[in-house]
Amino acid sequence: MLLFRLFRKTLCHGLVLFASFALGAQQSGLRGKVVDAHSGEVLRGVQVKLTGQGTEVLTDSRGIFFLTPQRPLTLVNCSFFLEGYADRAFTKLDISRGLDMGIVAMEPEPEQAFKENLIPLSETDVFEEDVIEGSSGFLHAGRDIFLNRAAFDFSPAFFRIRGYDNRNAAVFLNGIPMNRFSNGRPQWNTWGGLNDVTRNQQYSIGLQPSEAGFGGVMGTTAIHISPATVREGFRLTVSASNRNYGGRLMATYNSGMGKGKWGFLTSMSKRAAGQGYMEGTPYDAYSVLGGIAFKPDPQHEVTLVGIYASNLRGRSSALTAETLALGGRLYNPYWGWQGGKVRNSRMRYIAEPFIGLRYHYSGPTLRYSMAAAYREGIQFRTRLSYFNAPNPDPVYYRNLPSFYWNSPVGPNLQSAEAAREGFAGSSQIDWEGIYRVNTRGKPDQEASYILQADCSEEKQFSGNTFAAWDITKVWRLRAGALLQQSTIQNYGRLDDLLGAAFHQDADPFSATRNDLEGSPEKKQGDRIGYDYNIGVSQWQTFVALEVSGAKGTAYISGQAGKTRYQRTGNFLNEKYPEASLGTGKHRVFEDYGVKGGGSYQITGRHWLQINSAFLRRPPVLRNVFINPREHRGFVENLESESLASAEVSYFLRGTVLTSRLSGYYTRVMDQSRVNFFFSDTGHGSGFIQEIATGMDVLHKGIELGMELDLSPSVQLSTAVALGEFTYASDPDLKMYFLPGDQPGDIRQAEGSLSLGPAALKGHPFSAGPSRAFSLGLHYRGSAYWWVGTTLNYLSGQYPSPSFLRHTRSFLLDPETGDEWDGILREQYPKALRQQELPPVYLLNLLGGKSWKKGPNYVSLFLSVANLLDSFYLSGGYQSGRNGNLKQWYEDQLSGNPSFGPRYWPGFGRTFFINLSWSFL
Repeated sequence: MLLFRLFRKTLCHGLVLFASFALGAQQSGLRGKVVDAHSGEVLRGVQVKLTGQGTEVLTDSRGIFFLTPQRPLTLVNCSFFLEGYADRAFTKLDISRGLDMGIVAMEPEPEQAFKENLIPLSETDVFEEDVIEGSSGFLHAGRDIFLNRAAFDFSPAFFRIRGYDNRNAAVFLNGIPMNRFSNGRPQWNTWGGLNDVTRNQQYSIGLQPSEAGFGGVMGTTAIHISPATVREGFRLTVSASNRNYGGRLMATYNSGMGKGKWGFLTSMSKRAAGQGYMEGTPYDAYSVLGGIAFKPDPQHEVTLVGIYASNLRGRSSALTAETLALGGRLYNPYWGWQGGKVRNSRMRYIAEPFIGLRYHYSGPTLRYSMAAAYREGIQFRTRLSYFNAPNPDPVYYRNLPSFYWNSPVGPNLQSAEAAREGFAGSSQIDWEGIYRVNTRGKPDQEASYILQADCSEEKQFSGNTFAAWDITKVWRLRAGALLQQSTIQNYGRLDDLLGAAFHQDADPFSATRNDLEGSPEKKQGDRIGYDYNIGVSQWQTFVALEVSGAKGTAYISGQAGKTRYQRTGNFLNEKYPEASLGTGKHRVFEDYGVKGGGSYQITGRHWLQINSAFLRRPPVLRNVFINPREHRGFVENLESESLASAEVSYFLRGTVLTSRLSGYYTRVMDQSRVNFFFSDTGHGSGFIQEIATGMDVLHKGIELGMELDLSPSVQLSTAVALGEFTYASDPDLKMYFLPGDQPGDIRQAEGSLSLGPAALKGHPFSAGPSRAFSLGLHYRGSAYWWVGTTLNYLSGQYPSPSFLRHTRSFLLDPETGDEWDGILREQYPKALRQQELPPVYLLNLLGGKSWKKGPNYVSLFLSVANLLDSFYLSGGYQSGRNGNLKQWYEDQLSGNPSFGPRYWPGFGRTFFINLSWSFL
């Protein structure tokens, strides 16, 4: 009822705004020509925008623009934007009888290199993406002050805008949505390394309406790649860094449209490193793009773009406090030496070619686009597996001193010291030892160790259409329809037998075969473990009505859609012979959304904006099935997620002060979560699937971005984020397992147990730092050089909690089934405590210079992040291994638990230097 009343009010207010803004139109217009202030050359593709009105155009090949406001106006504010040039703004222009601005000159912007070289966190993130959910992937933040600071200064600490997962950000590439079905997040690697051609972006903040589609609560980014939108000529770029890659080379050529009807665009890049910032993390990536555009007249354009981006990199691990102390901040247990070379056991590879065709029509009152795309590619992650052999992981708990400190029979200090010395001498994977075990001098030896890859191949077709109709100068109607069809094949692949002759493909926990219809003996390159397909189909449609008046705008938008999931198994699994092979039933989710809002212009420099939304959306694929690798079972009681959100913003664009202050409130309801791990629970020990349903989370807070021009050369900037991200319900928890027959195993014959509610309401969830502050000082020199520094503080970061600890089963004695009492019960509140991570202090330095002579433009950019080399933790999670109170308590007694929280250490002092040369 509360949500109903909230959105009933939203609709009523929207209708009032519509009525108040529906004013008569009168003829008025604004025209002019934009040129380079130094060379006098005309500038094509300049974005000319009536500030706060939603009316904008691009200058044509002659640098000319013509703007007609959508509603009757006498005085307007007009802004000019172009990458590589300083923004220009004109206020209180009288256009009642039309106005010819004549020549508008734009100055090249020396600090443009800063914006060009904001590296998305997805490029610097070498950690485990599935645990640090959605913290990566800032696109260019554009001209918003707060987003610029978040992208460059907050991102190293895995700051999330408003605590949102990236699933809440909608990203379009030439009209095609790029969010994946598996986790809902954009796949940045599809266009990774192609910075030169992906700068033309339209970004809407939060719930603001977007030209691209209905949008997400985190905002909408529309990337447009075409010879008509990229700067003409050649561009060469060379970069060096000690972050993720060591070197980068980019080359781009764009013919532009010129006076002809055809345009051609190509871009390529190479990024590589023998080792990134973390130990044992090699990096090898290259990207190629080709585009062609046909524009028979100014109203029609057809664009064909093809992209191939390949990315192979080594991953690093989260560490316990013990292993951090033993190995240091750069320690990574995933690699070892083989033949004098570094070899990482956890490599990640992504290669997903994209080809897209787009037709766009832009008339006086109607704009229409049709886009179609096909994607087909593969991604995989490798890992070491062992069978009837010691665990090869250097940080396996039995290899560490804490195992002997926490012995059930009392501390064994001598063995603990021996383990410490052993770690110091052998803290990496022993590849040569693995080969010795696998061969044992026999030519037909069965493998005790293998390197396997978890692969996902996807084939996806997408079609999207969009139209915007200016019904009058006051009213605008937007609508669109989307259709997507995807087939995702998931399988295990035997990548390397590591010297052995064959692998016996069976589950090491249950000794059951994974593929009853195939040979149990697998060779290199064979599929092992699991093999299944997921079919996904989705359609969505939306419609939006907008109205503009003399003092503001208003809009209301609605969306409807349907998503269908279905599994087809290719292996007959011995554990689930009736539910593993063949096509299972499908599951359909029908969803909808509505949002509305508006803006009110207090004066030409001050305006307010308010937006609200309610929507239902399907769960992401990874949370739909219980264990799709083995059987077709769906998560029980699975529902569509619901989301209610509201935000209000105040904008100021003064002569010396620019700022945005926003407040937001978002509640996401009925989420599900699926986890897999080994646990010693209150019901016994085993490998379990932990299913949480009915999970609600709450995001609320404020954000402020502000820039103050102290002088024409000195600028002071600040960004502040104050948020609170908590669980808003007690999710139901259920675990699935294979019943065992050994002492200590989970023995319930049904293979599942309902654990009841997990008491999480009010506890913080891991969403990055909830408090952030940045203070920056920027100086521009007269000879096109600049330097800046920022001081940053971030706090309010919590590790992800273990859900099992918050259920009644955590209190059970596995042997008797009774709840613990006495001293053990008194320790229970300590087990639930989430320790806030220490605050993060970062000092960053950046600067650059540019040179322009005739058609040549050279820019140099340098940044040093974490100048003082501060140590900090960027995230973490609680281990689920200790799933009962007694075992957890005994593991804590020494003060150095074997299964304590795991953390990701942040980067120390890093640098990035970039040199680019543009010429015709």
